[in-house]
Amino acid sequence: MFAHSDYLILMPSLAMLALATMLVIAWIIQRSQSFLLWQSGAYSLTALPLGMQSLLSLEVLNRYVLVIGCFYLLGAWCLANSWAERWKVSVQQNAAVIIAIFTLATLHYFSSIEQNVWARVSSFSIGSGLILLLPILRIRAKKISFDWLDRSLLWLSIIFTAYTFTRPILIWLLGYSDLGSLPKSPYWLLTLMSVLSFSILFTVVMIAIAVKEIICKLREERDHDALTKILNRRAFQEHAQKRLADRRLYPMAVLSCDMDHFKRINDTWGHERGDQVLQLTSATLQKNVREHDLVARFGGEEFVLLLIDTTLPDAELIAQRIQRDLGSSNTVLPSGPKLTMSFGISSVVNPLQLEQALKEADQLLYQAKNAGRDRVHVSGMTYPDIWIEGTHPQNAVAV
Repeated sequence: MFAHSDYLILMPSLAMLALATMLVIAWIIQRSQSFLLWQSGAYSLTALPLGMQSLLSLEVLNRYVLVIGCFYLLGAWCLANSWAERWKVSVQQNAAVIIAIFTLATLHYFSSIEQNVWARVSSFSIGSGLILLLPILRIRAKKISFDWLDRSLLWLSIIFTAYTFTRPILIWLLGYSDLGSLPKSPYWLLTLMSVLSFSILFTVVMIAIAVKEIICKLREERDHDALTKILNRRAFQEHAQKRLADRRLYPMAVLSCDMDHFKRINDTWGHERGDQVLQLTSATLQKNVREHDLVARFGGEEFVLLLIDTTLPDAELIAQRIQRDLGSSNTVLPSGPKLTMSFGISSVVNPLQLEQALKEADQLLYQAKNAGRDRVHVSGMTYPDIWIEGTHPQNAVAV
């Protein structure tokens, strides 16, 4: 029968299992966050051997050295996978397998051939530490930029890996020459509490990261058009205001553009092809602007661009380049008719002018539509009211 103190010493292991259950529930809620499941596996695989070492004598544990070692190494590998999944790096599985095989061989030697508990503790700590170190080294090599939460996870991982490596040194510094007394020693209680403390810290950080990811995903869905993955009208206004507040970004140009004959495309080839045309158009627009410019779908086949530090003549050249690229890249419709867009372009010279510029660009767009489509109308320029449809702006004839 277990004494009351035995149940108390099992509390850290039971607490780790509770944390593992919490992480599984979090993963079920947010299946895309697979690092939560790996973290849960690490806790579960570590809690069992911790409980065994807390309850069983050293003589009994000697019979199960390889089993306990496998559990701990698998736990370390799951923890390393959790970090690697979060950081989008390789866990270097082949290297981890080699380290695990060498560590288990060393444990077998020092438990069956030459009895040496100190060597077993040291080899296990080094093997587990090396497995944990693999994804950290990949991070250092790739020099990935993190936000404060992922930086917290990285530093916590580094500290825990360093702790894993230095456990034998801590045992020696604390004066435990007789390792047979470790399972009932104050050092072992300190070990249990330190492992549990790290588990709690990792859980807090991982749950915070998962919550942040959910919020970012919801914000992404709120701000972006579901079909084309570019900004929607509401998000365009929000992002535009941030840019308008920076006087260094002026002058700016607003481009209102619209697919020509889009209803005909839907009626002839169906809405699925029409959606593909919109996606192609979105990709073409994004390809022809810079990273800090804004591209948004305002609805239907209408798109709006805000070009930073761009004059009207430069904006006109960009619009013409988009027309050329779109007209030459139709891989969507079966018979490959030329895709065309009409543009209205207005300038923005102060933060209060955006709405006025949008209205002016929209009016110029409709003028371009009425003038025959596939045209670029720029603020301040005069154009005849009607053009023969199908002619180019440079040689069109007014009627």
